[in-house]
Amino acid sequence: GREQFHGLGSMYCRGAAAVILTYDVNSLQSLAELEERFLALTDSASADCIFAIVGNKVDLTDDSALPPDENRPEKSVASCSSKVRKQVRAEDAIALYKKILKYKMLDEKDVPAAEKMCFETSAKTGYKVDYLFETVFDMVVPIIVRQKAEGPPQTVDITDYKPAKRTKSGCCA
Repeated sequence: GREQFHGLGSMYCRGAAAVILTYDVNSLQSLAELEERFLALTDSASADCIFAIVGNKVDLTDDSALPPDENRPEKSVASCSSKVRKQVRAEDAIALYKKILKYKMLDEKDVPAAEKMCFETSAKTGYKVDYLFETVFDMVVPIIVRQKAEGPPQTVDITDYKPAKRTKSGCCA
């Protein structure tokens, strides 16, 4: 069913100041699909868009040595009895980030470092979710402020609509 909505994605990315691409850390296939299906959607994002690569579902991995997180109750990690081996390593996410930079023809020295823009989270337990959004937000706000200072928005104000005056056509009058 994803194919029927695939064409809508570029509409949601149009002019985006940040794009968060998420994959399942327990599925190498999800990272491959992320690159295959969604990389082209970034074409409609703003030129100085921030990209974050996010591995989700770390609560399901057998890496039970997750560091404590104030937003995650400790018992929620231990409550999941069927842990799986993580299939996607941090290096894989960093490689994808670098592919995005190459695809967008961005120089690595002009954008945030890959290690700073690749995250592992758990939406279920909240592990590092706040950190992800705070990091992206702190990077996006200065971009938005600069864009507003540089000139008018790239949107059309439909409340400023004035109907065209009707004129008589020479052939049908």
